[in-house]
Amino acid sequence: MKTVTKVFWLFGRSGAGKTTLGLRLRAGLQDREIPVIYLDGDELRATLCSDLGFQTEARLENHRRIAEIARLLNQQGLNVVVSTMAPEHSHRDLVSQILGRKLVWFYIHAPLSVCIGRDPKGIYKRAQQGQISQLIDYPFDAPRPEERGNLIDTTVQGVDDCYQALLEMAKVHLNDFAI
Repeated sequence: MKTVTKVFWLFGRSGAGKTTLGLRLRAGLQDREIPVIYLDGDELRATLCSDLGFQTEARLENHRRIAEIARLLNQQGLNVVVSTMAPEHSHRDLVSQILGRKLVWFYIHAPLSVCIGRDPKGIYKRAQQGQISQLIDYPFDAPRPEERGNLIDTTVQGVDDCYQALLEMAKVHLNDFAI
């Protein structure tokens, strides 16, 4: 039987829970001996994409680079878990074009007010101090129906329940691996 590999792309606002859930999903797949690698948007922004700003064109290029890395890793037989904001339809459209049928979207949802209250990485605080522009007031396009199929609302369930829901959804896309 041919091994199925996917790119699981978790998107949503900063502070919604993408990194927490992405790392948990990676660990859960590794525990089941499923080959997987994790790509975090914040880490890639600080390294590979450090030359990019936060303007629309720079954000689009950031997502293009991450999608190309995910595509290359996936071609080598790895499942890839990606966590980025992907706030605009144009970002998600580009990612979809690059990854095609290998891509599985997961919308990690929490309202902006909740994300500002959580602020685990201090990003909103830095934005309020003027150190980061175009974060709080940057538009976040509501997911289209095809992007909402795998919705995780982190304000309704705790981390463990959100992770279990995410794992169950991933399971379906990987031919029902044994849990």
